[in-house]
Parts: sequence; structure tokens; C-alpha cells
Amino acid sequence: MVISMNLSKIADHISNIVVLLLAFLLPLFFAPFTTEFFDTGKLILVTIAISLLLLCWGVKLFTENRFTVIKTPLDIFLIIYLVVVTLSTFLSGNIHVSIYGLLPKIQGSLVSQAVVVLLYFLVVANIKKAGTVSLIVQLFIGSSIILSLVGLASYFQLYLPFSFAKQNSFSLAGSTLSSSLFLVMMIPLMLMNLIHSSKNISLMSIFYFLAMLLAIVYVVLLGNAPVWVLATFAILATLYIYLRNSDKRLILKGLFTPLMIVIVIVASTFAILSYTPTIKDKTVLGKFAGNFTKEIQLPFNVSWRVAASAFRDSPILGTGPGTFLYDFTAYKPIDFNQSPAWNVRFNSGFNQYLQTWAETGGVGVILLLLVSITFVITAIRYRDLWGLGVAGTTFMVALMLSPITFMVQATGFFICALFMASLKNGSADQKTVELPPLILIRILLFLPILGLIILCGFTVGKFVLADSYHRDAINSLTANQGLAAYNSLVKSERINPDIDLYRIDLAQTNIALANSIASQKKPTEASPGGSLTDQDKSNIQTLIQQAIAEGRAATKLAPRSAANWEVLGSIYRQISGVATNGLQFSLDAYGQAIRLDPYNPLLRLAVGGIYYQIKNYDLAVRFFEDVVSLKPDYPNGLYNLAIALRDKGNTNDAIKVTERLVAQLQDKPDSQDYMTASKLLSELKDTSVSSDKKSIIATPSAALEQKNLPQVVDLPEPDNISTPAAVKKEQ
Repeated sequence: MVISMNLSKIADHISNIVVLLLAFLLPLFFAPFTTEFFDTGKLILVTIAISLLLLCWGVKLFTENRFTVIKTPLDIFLIIYLVVVTLSTFLSGNIHVSIYGLLPKIQGSLVSQAVVVLLYFLVVANIKKAGTVSLIVQLFIGSSIILSLVGLASYFQLYLPFSFAKQNSFSLAGSTLSSSLFLVMMIPLMLMNLIHSSKNISLMSIFYFLAMLLAIVYVVLLGNAPVWVLATFAILATLYIYLRNSDKRLILKGLFTPLMIVIVIVASTFAILSYTPTIKDKTVLGKFAGNFTKEIQLPFNVSWRVAASAFRDSPILGTGPGTFLYDFTAYKPIDFNQSPAWNVRFNSGFNQYLQTWAETGGVGVILLLLVSITFVITAIRYRDLWGLGVAGTTFMVALMLSPITFMVQATGFFICALFMASLKNGSADQKTVELPPLILIRILLFLPILGLIILCGFTVGKFVLADSYHRDAINSLTANQGLAAYNSLVKSERINPDIDLYRIDLAQTNIALANSIASQKKPTEASPGGSLTDQDKSNIQTLIQQAIAEGRAATKLAPRSAANWEVLGSIYRQISGVATNGLQFSLDAYGQAIRLDPYNPLLRLAVGGIYYQIKNYDLAVRFFEDVVSLKPDYPNGLYNLAIALRDKGNTNDAIKVTERLVAQLQDKPDSQDYMTASKLLSELKDTSVSSDKKSIIATPSAALEQKNLPQVVDLPEPDNISTPAAVKKEQ
């Protein structure tokens, strides 16, 4: 009996320590041994914490004669939501992407969302004292100080001593947007404590003042418009509820203390000097602001059209968790090509609700809305917990204004769990269940917990081990060690063969190694036939076959990935000099990519280049016309169309296209593009120029694409070539 009580107390202590450490480390922890350092590192951290909390809970269940069931208003919605995400995953056409995420991004995957929901329940179950909640809040605020300092130092080009940190947008949270959203969620907690403590200047008031000052300055300098709106909401909501619940005279006195006035003055000064058009170019702050590029967010109207189209085709459970990129490429409107980010493939929507609507359908987004509405209503009912209530509500509003990362989602639900844990103390929403003294009953109850721990450990452990080898491969490629990268990728794939990213990288590494061999022993004047030995040919053949096999495997694992089909098409094109029918297979793969990303002008440019290479000028012109129809202001499309028209013999049309190109580039008369276009126009107008003049667009870029190489791969004749329809021209 004594041993059981001691074990139970030890388990309680360990649980408290785990929760406290998690609160402090969540925004700061990163794992430089994985492909993506930050969100993946935080997933590892949370998974370890969850496993320990589950183990402690299981020990207490095994050693005590009872356990407590704690109910919160969010429970039923979160459980059903997780069931919906699971069903959507296994009904998705991209099941492996939905399980692990569209790597290196893990946010939105089944694994990440299951971990966050488990974290919520375990934090609620393990918070037993109000003092623990207060300590966790202080740890969150403490970590926000470090996060702000590192981010601001990077902004001002004072970098940490790591190669990956040498950029002005570096953040321990993984991105400036993630950091900004985290800090905005902390602002209500900082402001609450600062108002309370600033009545008498003390060490704690200085602590909260520093945290608030750094957070506001960070948000002003590195935040974007949605973040600024969110920060304004957080501050106003905190002050409004505080004024409703407290003596107004004391509040006003707390607001007009020297510390609060300093924050307002400093933040206003930074904002004015960084963003005022007539001032910013003359100030140091303005120059730093001019050198800083903020993260691009998919416009609301485009995100809405993508999500609505995905909902139209998959209304109940969506297209699958983590698949927004595929929805974007399939459903983006043609006018998106006129935006500055036309060549970016977005894997996140404008906000989390639109992304959830696309990925998990109507059921998923309704449940997420119910979670948000239920929390906000509960926070309004219990205004005495206004700091946590406003922080949690700020998180729910953030879901409306921005896409979120795993760290932001985990922090948001951590705060919600703290709020609910504060409600449970002394409430009727917890029930103690007495257990029979039979040891068998306890074993039967402990086994599912043990199974869940093993499942968490195995799933995430397998992923992390494979991902660490993938990181080794990236490091090797950076160091120009192709063979080492190849070996690491093979290990990565063997451990987790269901990740298309590893497959596609291995395919490209294989083809790069084959090109390297061919390039070193290519034909020269001294050796017109080249110096490839039989062993070289065998090695090239093996590498090419592996590249094709891995590329095809990637398209099977993620059949909706236009990027994977594009890589496969590039591989086939690169081996056209040593493989029969290589270009036909390349055209088919590019055709599949266009089917999945129909309004991407770059894909049609590649297909037009292949047809030009084989002197099929009619189809080359057709695809280059598609490029121009999709993006009329794309200089490369106009240039290639002009060349194809010229070599087809249609000089007059080629002149018209080139004149249009020159007109587009005339605002940059000193640029290389303008000079090239002007030269082409001059040549086209000069009737003495030969009509069969060579163009740069037909120049092969890979050693294995060269003509007159020995054939080492015999590809069969393709059954058909996926040829997309021409883009309809506007009347």
C-alpha cells in the first residue's frame, strides 16, 4: 500500500514537471536532425510529453483504487472531430500524405491533430492546482521573451551561431508568422499581469514589462496585417473585460503607469520610423524594414474559391488532411497567374477554417466552428478567468485570420486546456470512479494506455528516424557528396517507404549520379564516341532504372501531386539521349502534371520545349500559346512562342509576338531580357536571317539528354500520351 502511494505521488510529480517543461520549451525547441527543424521538433517534444503523461496516468490508475473523469465543454466536439479526421484520412486518395502530412510540413496531418487533441485532454487531467496554472503562464511568458529576443536580433542581423539561423526572418518558432501568432496569444496574459503588478514596481512587474515590450515591438516589425488586427483585438478585449470585472479607477491607474506609457511610446516610434512612407527611407529602422520580406499569405478570394471547389467535389469529409496543396493546384482560378505569387504552390489556405473546409469537408469545418464557438461562449460566461479566456479566444480568432502551424495549434489548445482546468476545480464536471480491488481489472485498464503509448512512440519514432536520414542526405548534397546522400536516402526509404518526398528525392539523386557519370565521360573531340566503359553503362542503366522506379512510386503514393509528376517528366526528358521513348514518357508525365495543375504556365512551357526539341513545331506553338494565354505578361512564354513560330516558318506572327515582348520589357532597357528580345526582333525583321537559325530553348541541359549517346535503357512504347486540351482563348 505504501509503495503504491509513493508511486502515485512520484507519477504526480513527474506529470507536473512534464507539463511545466512543455509550456516553456514548446515555442523554443527545435530538432536540427530532421528535414524541417521546427514544427517537426515540436511534434517530437509534444509526443514525448504525451507519452510520459500517459505513462504517469497509467501508473496512477494501476496503483490507486479510483480514477477521475473530467468533463469539459469541448470534449465531445474534439473527439468527434478526431474521428472525422481519421475517416477523412483513410478515405483520402492520398492516405500516406494525410497520415504524416505533406512533408516537410506536418501541420494538418492526422498525426499532428491527434497529438494536439491528446495534449488537450492530458493537460486538463493533470492540472490540479490554481498555482500550477499561474506558474505555467509565467513559463509561457518567459519563453516568449526568449522567442522575441532571438527574432528581433535576427531582424537586426545579429544571428545565432548556426548556419541555418543566418537570415533576418529566423525564428525559433519556425517562421515569423508562427512567432507573431504565439506572442499575440500571450499578450492578454502579459497585459493582465502587467496591470496587476505595475501598481508597485517590482521584479515581476519588470519581467512582465519586458515581455510585453518585446512582444509588441516584434509584432509591429515582423507581423503582417492579420497579425496586427489580431493583436489589436487581444489588447482591446483584455481591457474591455478587465474594465467590466474590476474597479475602473484602479484599472486606469494601472494603465497610465510609466511602464505602460513606455511600451506605447516605443511601439509607436518603431511603427512610425519603419512604415511611414516619407520617413522610412531615411531611417535605420526603415532600411531594416525594407530588407525584410514578410511571409506570403494566399489571398482570401483565391482560398475561398479553392475551398468551395474542393467542397463541391468532396462535400462531406473533404479531400483528406494535409492535402490543401493538391486542392490549390487543381482548383486555383486562372486569374491567379496575374498575381505576384503566380509561380508559388501554396500548401495553406488564407485561414484555418477555409483549409479545414477543403481538407475535411463540411463535417470537419462545422466541428471546428463548434469548438471555437463553445470555447468563446464558455470564456464569456466565466469572465473571472479573463486572461486565459481572452488568450484562448484570440487563438480562435487567429483561425479566422491566418493559417497556423503545429506550434500555434498546440499552444492554442494548451491555453484552452489551462482555462478548462481552472474551471474544473471545485466544479461538478469531474467524477471519481472507484475501481474494484481486482488486479486483473487494473491490468485491463492499463493495457489500452500502454498500447496508445506504443502507438505514439512507434508512429512518430519511425517517422523521425527516417526523417533524420533524409536530413543527412540534404546535408550531404549541400556538401556535394552525392553517394553519401544516395545511401542516406536509401536508409530513409527503407524505414518509411510511404513518404513520397523521400522517393522523389531519391529519384532525383539517382538521375544526378547518372548524369555525373555521363558528363565525366561524354564525347569529346579526342573521343567522339565518349569514354563510357561497359561498367559505366551498367551503372548508368541501374541508376536510371532506380530513378524511374522511385519517381513512379512517388506518383503512386501521392497521385494528386503535380510536383511529383513534373519531376518524373523531367527525369524522362533528361534520359532521352540514352533511353528509347524517353521523350514520349516525359510528355505523358507532364500531361498528368498539367491535368492536376491545369493553369500552371510553367508545365506547358516544358511540354512546348519538348515538342520544339523534336521539331514538332505545330504542337510546340500550341503549348507556347497556352503559356501566353495563361499568363500574357510572361516574357519567357512570349519569347519561346516567337522562336517556335519563326522556325515553323510563320515569320509575320513571330514578329508580332516579339514586338509585344519588347513592349513589355521596354521599362527595363538595360536588362538582358530586353536586349535579347530586341535582338530577336531585329533578326526577324531582317529578311537575310536564315529561317532555320538555332534557338537557346532547344539546348539540352543534362548530359544524358545529349544526342548520339549509346542506348542503355530500352523503355517500351507508351500505351498513350496524356495530352491536355488547349487553353480556351478569351474572345
